[in-house]
Amino acid sequence: MNEHADAVKQARKIARETVALLSSLDIAPTPSNYALFYHYLSGTNAELTQTIDILRSNHQEFDLLRCHYLCERFFGSQAFNPAPSSHSAGIHAGSSVHSRLIDARPPHMTDSPLPNPFGDIANSSEDSGQNSTSNTGKNGSIDDDTVSSEISRLRQDLEEMRKEAMTDPLTGIANRKMFDQQLRNRAMEAMETGTPLCLLMIDVDHFKQFNDTYGHQTGDQVIRLLAQTLRNNIKGRDTAARYGGEEFSVILPRTDVANARRLAEIIRQNVGQKHVISEIDGSPIEKITVSIGIGCFDYGEPLGRLIQRADQALYLAKQKGRDCVVTEDELNQANDSAPLKPETPVQPMQMTIPRANDAAEPQLNRDGEHKKPKSIPA
Repeated sequence: MNEHADAVKQARKIARETVALLSSLDIAPTPSNYALFYHYLSGTNAELTQTIDILRSNHQEFDLLRCHYLCERFFGSQAFNPAPSSHSAGIHAGSSVHSRLIDARPPHMTDSPLPNPFGDIANSSEDSGQNSTSNTGKNGSIDDDTVSSEISRLRQDLEEMRKEAMTDPLTGIANRKMFDQQLRNRAMEAMETGTPLCLLMIDVDHFKQFNDTYGHQTGDQVIRLLAQTLRNNIKGRDTAARYGGEEFSVILPRTDVANARRLAEIIRQNVGQKHVISEIDGSPIEKITVSIGIGCFDYGEPLGRLIQRADQALYLAKQKGRDCVVTEDELNQANDSAPLKPETPVQPMQMTIPRANDAAEPQLNRDGEHKKPKSIPA
């Protein structure tokens, strides 16, 4: 009984917040819009929540066509008809949906999949659709071709905004948000398939000194060059990302430590061979080098530990003189003799799960797979 009372209380709270949000965003309080934003605020659909968050963060207007598109995408192609043929049909559809919303149990009161709250609108529209015209008429209906083209445009705009939200603006590669998402996905995939997963952490050596000498514009040029080098050396399943500042990362699914090291050496050597010319005055720039740390995912461990090991391996590469690659195995050897970072020690594993293919031949051999890096104009 208490659970029911709590669920009703929570549903009422979300209902009040939904009405307030529709008012603040100047959205027509139609049954379909109400249901759309009720699901958004209740968090029952993660993709819907992310989509509306992106639109709101970009200050997009939730007009008739945009709400139409969202309903179509998340609740079916006939979820919402913006052009009922008559006023009475619209009233009938609204009443039908309203009764469904009242009779339906709130999302948090059932474990079954959510029903399509717009089914009755589709049904009532079928009866009236034959009387509607194909273009704007006296009843104020919207041309079908216009609606279709506008929905296509909105879909394209939304995908562009989604991509922009996941892309680093300076380099064009994945940003930190995309890195976090891809690392979670690849870790889950590694556990499900029993394949290895490695992570490279890459840092430009003496970058602060470089910025002080040549200026921030030239520093940005170096950042872009490193990003392009990573893009030229990874495969489609890999993810290169700008982790922050002059630090980059590469997620390598289905790759063991040995092959991850080979790729890291290719990247390091390729960067060191670049003859960079300043885009500002055409003067030559001193040699650029990078240090790289490598960590390998232990099934079931928090991903923060994988990042920590790769970062500490990077720190050890800096200690060893920079312009080199260090794996977590070398890090463990260094920790046996003297802790690398006493203030942030590597935590013991909570789960002991053997890695797949420990005693077998590596499942994926990257030898020779990586094409020769293209030269990048400075």
